[in-house]
Order: sequence, then structure tokens, then C-alpha cells
Amino acid sequence: MDDHTTTPESLPPLELRRLRDLDLSEPPAEGMAAHVASASGVVRRGDFVYVIGDDMLQLAVYEIAANEPGRLLPVLSGDLAGSAKQRSDRKPDLEALTALPPVEGEPHGGLLGLGSGSRRERDRGFFWSFAADGSLHGEPRTIDFHPVYDLLRSELEGEINIEGAAVFEQRLWLFHRANRGDGLNAVAEFELTDLSRTLAEDQIVDRGELRSLRAYDLGEIDGVRVCFSDATTLTSELICFTASAENSDDGSIRGSVVGTIDAGGEVHRLRTIDSRWKVEGLDATLDTGVISFLFVCDQDDPDVASPLLSATMPVESRFDGS
Repeated sequence: MDDHTTTPESLPPLELRRLRDLDLSEPPAEGMAAHVASASGVVRRGDFVYVIGDDMLQLAVYEIAANEPGRLLPVLSGDLAGSAKQRSDRKPDLEALTALPPVEGEPHGGLLGLGSGSRRERDRGFFWSFAADGSLHGEPRTIDFHPVYDLLRSELEGEINIEGAAVFEQRLWLFHRANRGDGLNAVAEFELTDLSRTLAEDQIVDRGELRSLRAYDLGEIDGVRVCFSDATTLTSELICFTASAENSDDGSIRGSVVGTIDAGGEVHRLRTIDSRWKVEGLDATLDTGVISFLFVCDQDDPDVASPLLSATMPVESRFDGS
């Protein structure tokens, strides 16, 4: 396994602007508040912002122009009724949300949500097609990631915790967060031999071919290791990712970072973020040399709505395709 080491840049923390709270028109389950409290992934398409939470069976949909509470659309089967502990035990642990590019049968691409794989019952996710305007088309389909996740468990010799995913052409990148023990952050690249067939027919992501497995040391913040929390494709050459320093002993957050990785796996930017925020998900677009971010955060309090935030950051000129 190739090893990559980097540390956060010596720059002031990236300032984030609060756009709104992720309130909802109804609670995700009985006993829960009417907001997203554990946001873990975000994707923007057109006027629509899509958000998942790691303790939800639904997708939250927000229309930017409307500025109204989000609406919930079921994406996975299950039952989260009961106590907080019961919900935690049964949650699908959706941790990654990314936009798939157009493929045969899906002319506008779609949303791909992934469970963390931290337990075998969390090896599923979903796909939902985009319409031309960025809205959702048809119905969600459950996707089985078990073959891929099992291969990754074998390669990493233990548990996995998939926090981010991105697609470069026919390769699926999975970002494994290693915030327990001596494990390593890792990025696994799988060859997607026939993504269109997977989405249209058996809806099982085959093991395919593991093209590379790389370990990443992202440095520390206040003595706590920085570990992956999400990822998204920015261009044909660059992926953006987030990572956070969470103390495994007491759960306290020491800070978060946002960075970029090129198609060869090298980290190019690693910028700290205002330490008030535990960043769990991001969406990113590039325009004239500037990356525009949307972030969602999990503040580890079920009574507090997760915020939607924005920020901008320059990209290296050689990656600016404008």
C-alpha cells in the first residue's frame, strides 16, 4: 500500500458563511426533531440541494430559491422508531453522497449514497436518477456494496468506515476514515467495469479490480489525527475532500480541513477550517480559478439542526480548466 504524508497549510483557517439551518417539514422518525441533526453528505444540482444524515432513512431535499424547510424522500427501507440507542443500532449509517456522471441509461447522472460499512448491515446505499434540471427522476434503487466492502475489509485487515466517495471516469474512489487505534486513512480505487449495468440490472457493485490502495497521513490538529470525512469530484483531474480531528477518547472535535487530491493520488491543498465546525460533507464547483464549496456539519447534538455553510478557495492554476 502506497503511503502519502501531508500536513495542513500555514494559512488562516478558511472562513465559512452560514447559509441556513437544515430544518425539515417533518421529523425523520418518531422521537426525532424536525431537522437534520447528523448531516453527513451534500450535493447541489441546479436549484436543488440534497442532504443525507447518518441516522436517517430518507434524503432531505432543499430548494435554494424557496428558503423553506426541507422535505424528506425515503431512500432505504427500515425502522428507526424507538429510543436513541435503538435508532443508533439500526441506522443505515449513510455517510457518503456523491453525484455520478452520465452513463448509458442515465443521461443526466444521479445521486449515489453509501453506507459506512462499519457493520455488515451498513453495506447498502442507494442511487437516484437526475432529471435535466437537477431534480430527481423516477424512484430510488437500493445498491449493494457488500462485495466491494468485503474486499476492502480483507485488504485493510479489519473494520472499514467509508466516509466519502467520488468517481473518476470508470473508477470509484472510496475514502476510509481511520480514527480508531493505529489504523490508517486510506483511499481505494476500484475499476467499475460496467456501471450502467449495475444501476439498471442487478444493482450490486461487483468487486471488480482494486486498482490501488493508498494510505494517507493528514497530520494533526492539537495532537489529534486528521481523518477523512467526505469527498467529491471537482474536475476530471481533481477531487476535493474534507477531514476532521476527533478525539476518540471523549468525542471532542479539534478542527477540520478541506483539501484536494489529483488523479494520481497526490494531495495539493490542505487548508484548516474555522474550528467551530465539524465538517462532515461537501459539494464543490470550480469557476475561473476559485472553488466554491457547500459544507454540512454534524455538531453531535440531536437537538441542534445541522447547518449548511459556504466558502471559497483558490485552486492551483494548472488545475483551472476555465
